[in-house]
Amino acid sequence: MKDIDLNHNIHTSLSGKIHSEMRNLILSGELKAGEKLPSEPDLARRLGVSRNSLREAIGLLQKDGLLLKRHGIGTFVTDRYPIIKGGIERLSSIASFIESQGHSARSEVIQFEECVCDGRAGELLELEEGSIVYLLETVKYASEIPVAVCVDVIPRSFVSQIDPERIQGSVFEGLGKHYNIDIRYAECDLIPFKSDEGLSRKLRIDVGTSVLLLEQIHYDVQDRKVLYSKSYLPSGTFTFKLIRRR
Repeated sequence: MKDIDLNHNIHTSLSGKIHSEMRNLILSGELKAGEKLPSEPDLARRLGVSRNSLREAIGLLQKDGLLLKRHGIGTFVTDRYPIIKGGIERLSSIASFIESQGHSARSEVIQFEECVCDGRAGELLELEEGSIVYLLETVKYASEIPVAVCVDVIPRSFVSQIDPERIQGSVFEGLGKHYNIDIRYAECDLIPFKSDEGLSRKLRIDVGTSVLLLEQIHYDVQDRKVLYSKSYLPSGTFTFKLIRRR
């Protein structure tokens, strides 16, 4: 296990500092899934902290779902833990999900082009053959960890010219703010998916890793289909809560 650098001059509780540093090591992969931590006395001695402070930090990491205590065996980094948790019933950007979990959010454009729309996107958007669309592909990062690949298709008939920098953080929020397209709701399909080589490279996961595909058609206030999107989310990174009512 890598040593943790604790700055004792920062005005934060010691257990909070330990929790924050260990959380970063786990989410960055420096503490590997399945790795066993040193015993509490050994770890407290290495960090120069009290066992009480360490125990509090470990308790917080257990609540985060990042550590698992096995009685009589030891404490382990969990092999599956969500970085982002949230309710899918609310139409919200991935960046908002990320920031709501205390992470810094960043979006990187890896493709933007104006092209002829064909295939499934054209069918779902009910576009005429030969229709021109804007295609935007981005990678979303939570504290510099890639957590989603998003592909968005916007018909040019609704927007004559698009600056990708204005919409890359959140396409539907950017369309509303800069292009007067007010998206009100979306139809969403949840599709189990296995990552291929390209997707695995972008998300830094193994080929064949389980991925959840969110395929959505977004509607504006006039009930027009203004946006088609696909979001690929590693199953161990995101968890969604869906509230069902009678």
